[in-house]
Formats: sequence, C-alpha cells, structure tokens
Amino acid sequence: MAAQQVTPGTDRYSMAELLVIAQARVLAGEEEKRGGGGANAVMPLAASRLAQLTVAPNLWLSTGGAGSMNGKFNRLPLGTWDPSCDIGAECKNYMMDVVDTFLKGRVPGGRMSAGDGMGSAGGIQIDKFGNTNMIGIGGPHPKMKVRGPGTVGTIWTACAPQGLFVEHHNKRLLVEKVDYISAPGWLDGGDSRAKLLDNRPGPVFLWTPICVCDFTETEHRMRLVSVHPGYTVKDVVDNTGFELVIEGDIPTTTAPTDWELNALRTLVDKDRRLKTRRLTIGV
Repeated sequence: MAAQQVTPGTDRYSMAELLVIAQARVLAGEEEKRGGGGANAVMPLAASRLAQLTVAPNLWLSTGGAGSMNGKFNRLPLGTWDPSCDIGAECKNYMMDVVDTFLKGRVPGGRMSAGDGMGSAGGIQIDKFGNTNMIGIGGPHPKMKVRGPGTVGTIWTACAPQGLFVEHHNKRLLVEKVDYISAPGWLDGGDSRAKLLDNRPGPVFLWTPICVCDFTETEHRMRLVSVHPGYTVKDVVDNTGFELVIEGDIPTTTAPTDWELNALRTLVDKDRRLKTRRLTIGV
C-alpha cells in the first residue's frame, strides 16, 4: 500500500500525542532512571520530559547533542541537539562525558538495568531481534544503494537498555534481517547478546505509528503488545517484513486521558508540534 498518514480516528488527540503518552507511561516509578532519545527523536524526548513532570520524578533527562541534563523546556525542541534543550538545565556536559556515561551503562547512582528507564532511538531498518541499521541499504559496503547517516551515538545501545522508535511502519523499515548492524539489539536472539555483551540488557520496546511491541523472554523475538486505535492486528501484520510473535487477543493501546493530554500540551509541547507531526503506514 502507498504510504498513508496514520490517524487514531478522533480529533481529540493525534497519533503522535498518543505515542508520546504511551512511552511516558512505561517510565513511571520513583526510582532513579534515565531518559532521552536519538538526535532527531523528538517524540521520545517529549515522552521523557512528560514522564519526569508527571510519573517519574527521579528521571534524569539527558540530551546528548545539546549536552544538557534535566532541561526544563516547555516548548518541544527540534531534537536532542537543539540548544533549547538547555533551558533551565541543571548542568551542561562535554560530549566526551556523555559518551563515557553511556558506554559504562550508568545513571547517577549506579549501573543501568532493564528497569532503569531508557532512551529511544530509531533506524532505517529494524529487524525481528531489535537490531537497527543506520549505515545503509544494499551492498556489500561501500557499494550501497542508500547511504544512511552513520553509527554515531547508536553503538551506545550495546551498553544500556533502550527503546526503539519509528515514525513509519512498513516492510522496508521492519525487515527480517538488517543489512548492517549499527546498534545491536538481541543480535541473533537467544543468549547471543548475553554472551557477546556481558549480559547487558537489550531493547525493551518498539513503538511504531500503529502498535507497540516488546521482545519474548527466551528467544528475544519481537512480540506484538497492543495496536493503536484505528488499526488492527491485520494492519500490523500486513505492513511488517517478518513474522511477529502474537499471543492471544491483542488489546488496543490505551487512549490518552484528558489529564495526560493537558499535561503534555501545557508543560511540554505548548506550540502543539505533536498535533501535526506526520506518521505513516505503508510504502
């Protein structure tokens, strides 16, 4: 199918707002944790800030490119590189310190585990084990059909738990096996990641414009968790390039409450950029 803009079938909220709120919910808790996102991962950035203000008061919000910690913006930055991330920040970090923090898998207070929160990053390809590709498509290297932006930042996901996030859901992006691995997920599944990466936890969730997925406990294959309002399991299956694990009846992703929408629109996204953000299904 040709790429189409997704809609939840209501004017009360946009699909981008639903996704931000869904991501914020999984960060809930009193424990220390980290949040953030990739360079242009605006929606995970919004989710981390929303969680910090509502359900995760001890979340440390790191914006790698801008180098700030716990910025207090209420108008959504263009990305984690945007200097507006620094508004009201508690400190600025040199990039070498940002890299060091993530390579050691640390948050303030200790080592990160799967329950310590997560940033979210995407890719030009993601496969059934959560490996992501930002290098390119086709090959062999360097004879690629498409050259991606490269691996900068993405290798950190080898060292800490993370979420995966895409703004388009189609078979060209969600593939059986990525052409190159720039950010290791669960590698070949099973215990392959544990053996290679010292038991460091792999990706936890994947958020797409039409569904939420996680990974099975043993094989670490991608599993369908919920489908967003306006879409069906068939829509997900028909637009995914590999076989998802589907167990029982799949619920609909819980719609945003009025309270959640008000918090997002008044405390994080006062310019309402998420209202018109274009997310798509199909190619």
